[in-house]
Amino acid sequence: MSRVEAFFRHEHDDAPVVLTNANDADALVDALLAETFDYSVATLYADGRPLMAGLPDHEMRIAINAKAEVGGIRYAGGDDQDVRYVPGAVSERGEMFYVYATNGETWPKDSEVSIEQVRQAVREFVDGNGSRPGSFEWKEWPEGVR
Repeated sequence: MSRVEAFFRHEHDDAPVVLTNANDADALVDALLAETFDYSVATLYADGRPLMAGLPDHEMRIAINAKAEVGGIRYAGGDDQDVRYVPGAVSERGEMFYVYATNGETWPKDSEVSIEQVRQAVREFVDGNGSRPGSFEWKEWPEGVR
């Protein structure tokens, strides 16, 4: 059974949200939809994966803008240790950003996807034990966007 830990609030450092199935994946997205924008990004890691210099060999971030009903999907890791995102619609916001535990982070301007796509990515991440979800087109994360 795959076990994924998700973090989006400061207290999750000691007690992460645990996902083991599709229902848990949906509950995580629902929890983010209910949060304020200060907690609009969750970071996910699968247990039991290899470590590199003491850190997980992978990371998936999902972002939610509940008001606009859009989100974003970012994955770092894999065989080539690159950072990629799922391209989507070009944002109408002047600056494309989300907030991870009250810390703002910029995202690519063309990274807005549907909430259902975010749900699907989390389900695949859990089912795939932390592998990059395979049912999406991925694009290299642009330099200068952090």
